[in-house]
Amino acid sequence: MEFFQSTIMAWIEFFLARVPSLVLTLIGGWIVIKLVSGFVHTMLRRAGVELTIATLGRSMVTVAGWVLIIAAALRTLGFSEVALAVSGSIALVALAVANSASGTTADIIAGVFLAADPDFKVGYTVTAAGVTGVIEAIDLRKTRIRNEEGLLVVIPNRSVESAPWTVRERAEEETPAPQES
Repeated sequence: MEFFQSTIMAWIEFFLARVPSLVLTLIGGWIVIKLVSGFVHTMLRRAGVELTIATLGRSMVTVAGWVLIIAAALRTLGFSEVALAVSGSIALVALAVANSASGTTADIIAGVFLAADPDFKVGYTVTAAGVTGVIEAIDLRKTRIRNEEGLLVVIPNRSVESAPWTVRERAEEETPAPQES
């Protein structure tokens, strides 16, 4: 019984000695998360990113930050193996995010190429990705084409760029009016 009591007392002393470091880790981590997530949200909004996406970015930073803080707290308490496992979860989350973002990345790259292509401009009548109509907008992720029935068809840029398209009619280019001298 004495061995049990001495073991419990040793564990209590061990943990009590680490409480200040644990509290400092948690409070300091919370402050850093608030600052970094706020900075990320502000920069995304200033860059013109939609509020929903900016909020998602802030949430991702917050979750990753708390995972790191929990891992640091566990390490402070002497649970290095558990901290390593928790830190490993960040790699899995990052892999999942990167995998799901690959389509978005392909859309963005294709959008840049489409916007620079002289045969694919707003106002042109085209057949692209099986849709015939007038290009109304090309942004980083989507191309918007008004089809022959008047419906707006939104197509991922990678679908347009990865297949042939046909230019049916180029928009008339505006020529500047002659200036009187």
